[in-house]
Amino acid sequence: MMRQLSQIDLLVVIAYLLLIFIAGIWLTRRAGRSVDDFFIGGRHMPWWLIGISMAATNFSIDTPISLTRFVTTEGIQGVWFFWASAISALLVAFLFSRLWRRSGVMTDAEIIELRYGGKPAAALRLFKGFYFGVLFNTFIMGWVFLAVIKVIGGLTDMDVGTILMVSTTLVLIYTLASGFYGVVITDFIQYFIAFAGSITLAVYAVLEVGGLKALVDGLEQQGMAEKLQFIPDISTENLGPVSIFFTYVLVQWWAHKYADGGGKHIQRMLAAKNENHAFAATLFYAFINYTIQVWPWILTALASLVLFGQLEDPEQAYAMTMARVLPAGLLGLVLASLLGAFMSTIDTHLNLGASYVINDIYRRFLVSDASEKHYVLMSRLAMVLLLAISALLAMNMDSVAEAWKFLLTFAAGAGPVWIIRWYWWRINAWSEFSAMIASGIIATWISQVHGDWLYSQKLLVTTFTTAAIWIPVTFLTAPVSIERLQSFVSKIHPGGLGWHSFKTPLQKPSDQPGLNLLKWLLAVALLFSVNFGVGWLLLR
Repeated sequence: MMRQLSQIDLLVVIAYLLLIFIAGIWLTRRAGRSVDDFFIGGRHMPWWLIGISMAATNFSIDTPISLTRFVTTEGIQGVWFFWASAISALLVAFLFSRLWRRSGVMTDAEIIELRYGGKPAAALRLFKGFYFGVLFNTFIMGWVFLAVIKVIGGLTDMDVGTILMVSTTLVLIYTLASGFYGVVITDFIQYFIAFAGSITLAVYAVLEVGGLKALVDGLEQQGMAEKLQFIPDISTENLGPVSIFFTYVLVQWWAHKYADGGGKHIQRMLAAKNENHAFAATLFYAFINYTIQVWPWILTALASLVLFGQLEDPEQAYAMTMARVLPAGLLGLVLASLLGAFMSTIDTHLNLGASYVINDIYRRFLVSDASEKHYVLMSRLAMVLLLAISALLAMNMDSVAEAWKFLLTFAAGAGPVWIIRWYWWRINAWSEFSAMIASGIIATWISQVHGDWLYSQKLLVTTFTTAAIWIPVTFLTAPVSIERLQSFVSKIHPGGLGWHSFKTPLQKPSDQPGLNLLKWLLAVALLFSVNFGVGWLLLR
């Protein structure tokens, strides 16, 4: 079902794009002063701005598309793929946010030489600069482009290429001009408009099917009552959904690339005023991203099942619902909010990807003594190159949700190493090397040879097979030098039994992993109580 956009819809979209463009350009002079300003905003940003920016870049246009697929194919229990990340986000807040801010690095790849030292560490930093800065970032931008194509293609007969080119050009210009300042300020504006747009669509979608009670009744009448279950029926003989659910809540949150923060979130922690602001921002993000924010998407997805049934391509359902239920003007607003979500993610990954390319490859290994203006110029050229690569990748993708899952399994085996390295001295550069390479090879092999496996099978096999490689490698290779480890502990103060051999200054309660783990468990209980309380009020 497609709609012809009215003049008022087009005016709303154009006005929105201009607003974001002007806001992004406004901070051009400040961003060009240094690489530090261009990539982490001078390290003086408040927690509330950083927290909203984290939520905005995760809001992205691909998120409602993917969650619609999960809900329409697996029911609400499928959203655990998304909810499981809340466990990780809270762990990052309590265990890692202060450590990252304390490190004083510019990217998470730079921490490698601070933690390990020597030629292996330098080689690993170079490898991670490419791994995260080019491979991961372009892959993520690729599926975001695919999400835009699916939304516009399912909503209107307007030329998708034109809309994509205009919005991408605008985001490229202001990101090139204003760097991280422009990213964060536009994120702040885009988040509230995007959230308002998702609520608006959910309200109209539910009203279209007759209200919340009619939504539940409609699903039951169509034989889809199981779509309303928050967790799978453990007593059932079909163990597929059960195994997937337990994989989400017991494994996925620690076996993935965001295990100790993830590049885009670490970048924001590093930009915070101080350690407390980094912690507060990450905690704030976790609660707004995984509780209230997710329910408008779930309601819209459930309503689409009543309106259209099970579609051949479930990722088209979100746009089709927009086309059916929204009046003129509001259709333009919701479309603008999704384009804003798209722009928010693209500007984040352009800036983040360039920070790896410049800080961890170009400046570290190629040109180390140029001026700050030179590095800012090269950063802008790197952004253009990354954007071109991501556009090429988008042409070879079919499903946003499946791309999500593949990327998670690709790095799943390395997730435990990225957590353990903070709390056990014996982890070395070869531990990370072997985990990252093995995880990528195993995940790719499974995808090509056993593509029909359940996601839970793919994740578990990748994670535990990788562990069987990196654990022996750790003990078969030389440990990090005592001097390097002592320097790391003196600067970061990670705490914990894994550093018992190293003398450290008296630590604050915030540096005690045991106490922070208890706080983390309480926060997890609170977050899911709020989350499912909201769901119960909506769906009874």
